[in-house]
Amino acid sequence: MSKRPEKIELSPDELKSLQARIAKAALTPDDIVVFGKLLSFMIWMQSQLERCQLTINKLKGIIFGCKTEKRAQPTLNKDETPLSDNESLPKVPDTNQKTSTKAKGHGRMSADQYTPDETIEVKHATLKAGDPCPEDCGGKLYELASHPGGVIRIKGQSCAHVVRYQFEKLRCALCGAVFTAEAPKDFPQDKYDAYFKANLVIQKYFMANPFYRQERYQQLLGFPLKDSTQWDLVESVANCAHPVFSLLEKLAANGTHLNHDDTKVRILDVIRANKLEPDKKRKGTFTTCVFAEADKHKICLYYSGTKHSGENVISVLSHRDTNLSPILRMCDALSVNVPAQLETILCHCLVHGRRKFTDIEAFFPEECGYVIAQLALVYKHEMEAKENNLTADERLYHHQTHSAPVMEALKTWMQRQFDEHKIEPNSTLGGAIRYMQKHWVALTQFLRIAGANIDNNLVERSLKLAIRTRKCAMFHKSLHGAYVAAMLLSIIATCELANKNPVHYLVALQDHKSNVFKDPKLWLPWNYESTLMQLKKEAA
Repeated sequence: MSKRPEKIELSPDELKSLQARIAKAALTPDDIVVFGKLLSFMIWMQSQLERCQLTINKLKGIIFGCKTEKRAQPTLNKDETPLSDNESLPKVPDTNQKTSTKAKGHGRMSADQYTPDETIEVKHATLKAGDPCPEDCGGKLYELASHPGGVIRIKGQSCAHVVRYQFEKLRCALCGAVFTAEAPKDFPQDKYDAYFKANLVIQKYFMANPFYRQERYQQLLGFPLKDSTQWDLVESVANCAHPVFSLLEKLAANGTHLNHDDTKVRILDVIRANKLEPDKKRKGTFTTCVFAEADKHKICLYYSGTKHSGENVISVLSHRDTNLSPILRMCDALSVNVPAQLETILCHCLVHGRRKFTDIEAFFPEECGYVIAQLALVYKHEMEAKENNLTADERLYHHQTHSAPVMEALKTWMQRQFDEHKIEPNSTLGGAIRYMQKHWVALTQFLRIAGANIDNNLVERSLKLAIRTRKCAMFHKSLHGAYVAAMLLSIIATCELANKNPVHYLVALQDHKSNVFKDPKLWLPWNYESTLMQLKKEAA
């Protein structure tokens, strides 16, 4: 029985009445129908559980919500050897217990961590540098330039500062001629300034506030701005950023690492077209995230449309210099992510392999627990490499020394389960093991290649930006709107990776649009500030 049975709907009063009839053994024909549905539901659930299509963990997730898969890292010595399949599993401490130690990044922030919009110098009322010490010790005062007494005060402000210019008009009483005051020298030519448009972009594509919601909020504050006008303003910002986006694609293609994955997206025009063509082969729409490293800079690109992740990567890598060696490419093992025409060094995500076992751990606690514990040792060594800031070659040696024996023992253990007929190859546990065996080379590239990623978590985290937009703003109207959204989200995400203010960056692109189109290489998120300083020097 694979078809989901009919839902049983009973009001509280009907349920109470049914319970009373059961107690009196006075069931009606309608009650027999209800019990038939109940029996069908129980049989269906049992069959799903047996086939592992509905695990206890998934059922708990439906009822109580999903929880994290994170577990405490094992505290083991570096010289400790991997577990054999006959040894007991290590005890993992309870991660739900409260500890007194605060997580890193929590607590009060110092004044130096804020980027002020305005700095006010407060001088001493009676003293200055060079004055004799008031304590009559004979010394002289000097300024503590390296340790100023900074105090932060934060003021609230509207999302827009509306300025109205009231031009005086004078009329001649005799001839009727009208004389209007001239505009001041600082009168802006554009109705909407670059800072306001940049904030609209951040609100829409980073905060995921749809235009209609921003329109209502702005209406409350006293400046009605139609959602269609907001779109026009955002599109003008995208036009300024387009040369940079094209250059980021080329830089990503010629980098050393490239990770990618996709998620679903809703595009109304495509949905309507699918209804008009019911026999259309491809009806899905996707947002692909491409995370790349080039010249020690991190680049995050997004693409929304009808193409799968692998097809978007083909488009990106078409810009790669043919003289370069194949790029390290990380993704999961879905066929749409691994097109045959791509010549890359393929790496697969170890977390995806681990998830095959966490999903069925309730049914095979001992076997899955062993695999998860072994992989935890590998991630412990990965964490050590990050904490010690090891280079790519040092990290490779560290994994070859400590993680390679663990993975080799795990590979031997998995094959032994089949050879000794300890598990059924066609079971879900057998399927999880066969997945690991089939993709073993791609899953363990971090043991052979310096700098190879161990998982695809970089892209998984980056995709949350697109998922947040899908959940809050729900959909894009057209493919063009989806393209604009993906391009601006790419600019924002790359600014975040470079620790640059995306609002200031988008303002700079708008204020120097002609220069950006002439030479976008000078206007990348990590070097635009130096370009601005150079322009100021030339102007002076």
